[in-house]
Amino acid sequence: GVGGGGEAEWTGGDTVLVQLGDILDRGDRELAILALLQHLQAQARAEGGDVLLMNGNHESLNVMGDFRYVTPGGFSESTQVVRQSSGLPDSFGQTWEEQLKSRLALFSPGGPIARQLAQHYTVLQVNDTVFAHGGLLPSHVKFGVGKLNDAVTAWMAGDHRGGGQQEALQQEALMRALGGSDSVMWNRSFGKEHYASRVESYEATRKLSQMLSQLGARRLVVGHTPQSKGLNECFGGQVWRVDVGMSSGVLGAAPQVLEILPGPAGGSASSKISILTEDGVIRAE
Repeated sequence: GVGGGGEAEWTGGDTVLVQLGDILDRGDRELAILALLQHLQAQARAEGGDVLLMNGNHESLNVMGDFRYVTPGGFSESTQVVRQSSGLPDSFGQTWEEQLKSRLALFSPGGPIARQLAQHYTVLQVNDTVFAHGGLLPSHVKFGVGKLNDAVTAWMAGDHRGGGQQEALQQEALMRALGGSDSVMWNRSFGKEHYASRVESYEATRKLSQMLSQLGARRLVVGHTPQSKGLNECFGGQVWRVDVGMSSGVLGAAPQVLEILPGPAGGSASSKISILTEDGVIRAE
C-alpha cells in the first residue's frame, strides 16, 4: 500500500465490506484513504472477511490523466509520495510542473497507484446482490461483466498486449465500462431520486428487471449519484442508492452503511437489510 494505515483496526470478523469507488477527487488525503482501505483489507482477509473495492468514474478519470477535480492538497500528497519513494530532495514539488509529473507518474496506466486500482472491480456480485458504481444495464451483462472487469484491469495495469481484433474488443469493453453516459461507471439510470416521467421510470424498471434476471440477482447497489436525503431504495428494494455524499468534498453528510444479512431461514428471499448510521440502526426491510 501507499503510506500507512494508521491505527485503524478491522473489527468486522468475517464480514464482507464493499466500497463502491470514488475514493479519489474528494479532498486532500485521497491516497491516505486508499492506504487505509488496503490496511483494513489485509486484516479482514486474515479473519475470513474481506474489503472489496470498486473503481468509480473518478478513478478512471485519474488514470486517463484528467485531474480537473484534484485539490491542491491532492497534488501535494501525490508529490510527497513520489518524493519519499524516489529519495528526491525536499525542494522537489515546489513547481506546478513537478506536481503534475508526480501525479502522472502515480496514476498513468502502469503507474504504482494505477496498478493498485487495477485490482479493484468494475462490476461485482456477492451472493444475490450486484454492485456497480453508476449502474448496470442488460447490454453490459450480455457483453460480459467478466470482459468489463478484465478490460479495466488490463488498461490500468498498463497491459498493452494483443492487437487487431483483440485490441478492438478491449476498446469496446472500456467504452462500456467507463466511456460514456451509459457506461457502468457513469450511468445514472438507477441513481436518480426523481424521474422526469412515468415513461422514464418504466424504462428503468424494465432494464433493471432484465439485468437482475440475467445475473440471477435480487438487487443492485449503486453509488455515483449523491443522495440528498440519505441512503434509500426504489423499485421495491431492487435498487439501493448508497452514495450519501459523506465526504467533505461533496455534501459533508453523516456516514451511512447498507447492511445485508441472511434472514432466519438463511435464504436470499429472507435477507434482512438495514441502514446503519452513527446514531444507530434504521430498519429498512
